[in-house]
Amino acid sequence: MLPDHLHAVCVATGDAFDDIDIRRLYNMLRRHCPVPFTLHCMSDRARDVPAAVQVHQPRDWHELERPDMRQTTKKLRLFARDGLPASEFLYLDVSLVIRADMREMLAFAFGSPADLVIVRNWSQEGFNSSVMRIRTGALSMVYDAFRAGERHVQQVKGDQEFIYFSLQARNLLDRTATFPEGQIISYKATRRLCRKDPRRAASRLANATIVKFHGRPKPAQVLGGFWESLRARLRRCGNFGRRDLRSHWRLPAPAADAEG
Repeated sequence: MLPDHLHAVCVATGDAFDDIDIRRLYNMLRRHCPVPFTLHCMSDRARDVPAAVQVHQPRDWHELERPDMRQTTKKLRLFARDGLPASEFLYLDVSLVIRADMREMLAFAFGSPADLVIVRNWSQEGFNSSVMRIRTGALSMVYDAFRAGERHVQQVKGDQEFIYFSLQARNLLDRTATFPEGQIISYKATRRLCRKDPRRAASRLANATIVKFHGRPKPAQVLGGFWESLRARLRRCGNFGRRDLRSHWRLPAPAADAEG
C-alpha cells in the first residue's frame, strides 16, 4: 500500500552533515519517489535548503545528549509522541543513495502492520536505522527510556543498538518488521564482496533501491570529485558502483534545482 503523500524525515544535527547533504537527499526523492512527498529536516539550526524542505528545530535536543553516546542518538527523537510531521513517516539517513524507484519499498513499509519497519543489521544481531518507517508514538517507550537514563551494553554507542535492546528488554520486537533482504544494502559490505565475487556484488547493487554508506568510506570519498575520491578509488574495487551511484547522488544543474 503506497501512501497518498509521503512524509520523509531526516535528522541533521552537529557538524557531521552539511546543507548540501540535505539537498542531495531531497533531489534523490524527487527522482525516485513515486508519490507526492514532503521532506522534513529535523535540525539544531536553520538550513540553506530548497524552500520545499520543511526544517524543524525541536527545543528538546539536550534531553538526548550523553557524553558517551554518538550524535546519531538524536534519532531517538523520532520515537516521541509529538513534534513529528505525520501519523506515519519514512525516516532516511542523509548518508545514503536512493538509486531506484521506491515503489516496492514504500508499498512494503506502509503496508506492514508493524509499528516499526527497519533494516536488519548487515553484520550482527540487531537493526540498522538508516531507513525506518515509524508509526508516531507507537513505540514511544524507546524515547522515554533513554530520557529516563536507561542503559544497555552496546558495542556501538548510538541509536540503533539502543532501539533494538530497549525493545528486546520489553519483549516488543514482535511489533517490528525488517525490509526485504536486498532492498537496502551496505556499500561497505557490497564493495568487500566485489573483491571476492564481482558478478554477485554487481547484481546486489543492481537490485538495490537504497545503498547506505556507513563508517568509511563516506559518500563523498567515493562519489565526489577526482581528488576528493582518489584515495578510495586507488583501493581494490575502489571504483565499485561509482558511476551508477554518482548519477543519482549528484545535484542537478542550478536551473533544474530552482524548479522545485
